[in-house]
Amino acid sequence: MLRLRQLIYAELMRSWLELARYPAQFFLGLLLMGLIFYLLFGFAKLAGAVDASGIQTTKLIAGYLLGILALGTIGGPAHQVSREVKSGSLENMVLSGQGLTAFFVVQVLARSWFSLLQMGLLFTVLVFIYKSSFELSWLLLPTFFLFLIAALGLGLLAGAVVLLYKEVSNIFTLVQLLVFPAVMVELPQLQWFPLTLGANMTRNLVSGGSVEPIDWAILGLGAVALYSIGVYFFQSADLLARRRGLLGHE
Repeated sequence: MLRLRQLIYAELMRSWLELARYPAQFFLGLLLMGLIFYLLFGFAKLAGAVDASGIQTTKLIAGYLLGILALGTIGGPAHQVSREVKSGSLENMVLSGQGLTAFFVVQVLARSWFSLLQMGLLFTVLVFIYKSSFELSWLLLPTFFLFLIAALGLGLLAGAVVLLYKEVSNIFTLVQLLVFPAVMVELPQLQWFPLTLGANMTRNLVSGGSVEPIDWAILGLGAVALYSIGVYFFQSADLLARRRGLLGHE
C-alpha cells in the first residue's frame, strides 16, 4: 500500500513537472483540439445538426471532449505498458509484489488530472465562443465517474493485448477510429454499452435534460462489469506473460 501511495505521488509530480517544464505543449494541445472542434462544428452546421437554441452545440462540445478523454483513458494502460517494457522496468514492477494491475490503474488515475484540466479549460472556452447554454449538476459526478471506470476497463483490455503481443499499433488506430465517433454522437446501435451510455447521459445532463433511473442502473452495473472484465483479462495476461517469459521482450 505504501508503494502505491508513493507511486501516486510520483505520477502526480511527474505530470506536474511536465506541465511546468513544457507549458507550450499544454497550450498547443488546447489550440489543436480547439481547431479540430472548429472543423467538426462547421461540418455539423452544414449537415443541419446544430440548432439555434444552442442545446445541440452543448451536446456536440461535451461529446467531443468525452471522446478525447475516452481515447486517453483507454490508451493509458497500453501506453504505460509499452513505456515500461522499453525502459526495462516491467519485471521490477512484477517483483515488487504489488501486481501490475494496481500499478497501471494508479498511474492512469494519477495522471488523469492533466487531461481533466485540459478538458475543463477547453469546455469553458468553447461554450463561451459558441454561446451555448449548459447546466451543471451534482449528478454529473457519478455519471462522469462511471464513464471513466468503463473507459478504464477497456484500457485494461487494451493493456492486456499489449502485454502479450507488444506491437499492435495498427489495431489500436482502428479502435480509436471506432471509439471516438461512438462516444461523440448518439448511436442507437450502442446505446446500452457502458461507455456510450455514460457519454449520452453526460450530454443530456449538461444540456439540461434528465436521466431515467433504469439508465443509472444499467450504467452502474455495466461500468463495474466492464472494469471487472478488464481487470480479469489484464491479470490473466500478466500471468500468461510471466509463464512465457514475455515481460522483458519488446
